[in-house]
Amino acid sequence: MEAFTDRWIDSFSSQYETERLGSISWVTTSVSPALQQLVIDGTIPRGARIVDLGCGPGVHATFLAAHGMRVTGVDRSRAALARAASLAAFYEVPVDLVEGDILAMPLPDSCADVGHDSFVYHNVRPESRERYAAEVARLLVPGGLFILVGFSDRMTPGSGPLRLTSDDILGPLLPYFAVEELRRFRNLPTEKRPDQWHWLGLFRRRP
Repeated sequence: MEAFTDRWIDSFSSQYETERLGSISWVTTSVSPALQQLVIDGTIPRGARIVDLGCGPGVHATFLAAHGMRVTGVDRSRAALARAASLAAFYEVPVDLVEGDILAMPLPDSCADVGHDSFVYHNVRPESRERYAAEVARLLVPGGLFILVGFSDRMTPGSGPLRLTSDDILGPLLPYFAVEELRRFRNLPTEKRPDQWHWLGLFRRRP
């Protein structure tokens, strides 16, 4: 089963091999304010084992490692992982990087305290969402935290990832996770999307 939408496969998956990072619309020089706050308030504690799902060029993975977390980044793109390795090396922080499919990650059961998804789920085919949720749950210890950030249905219509309703998120996740928080927030503006409305979801793996 292919996880990602045809548009992602056709238009986006090869960009790490062919484009400058600065020209890729979803790559920014900083992590989202929502993730920063989770570190500041201790929701993600120092020393936590984190799997960064679809880590891309490693911006979030490097940030988390720099703040004392034990981070594994997973991505299907070798080119993205190479860039992530360079970024982690620049900041001199340890990040384990693994090439893998988000529907069948080459990681052991219960290997993480936290799963982090920044703009991955909104590219997943609707028919693959429950399988993805089950795979994330497999990686987490009971009570482990799953953090999800993605486009909300309040985003300006147009090209790019799917706009997610609350049902799109909760339906696949509720068999495996309890909801701690699900809210929309305004994220950092970009030239193409100056008013970004995203979801932040915090979910606990059921025992």
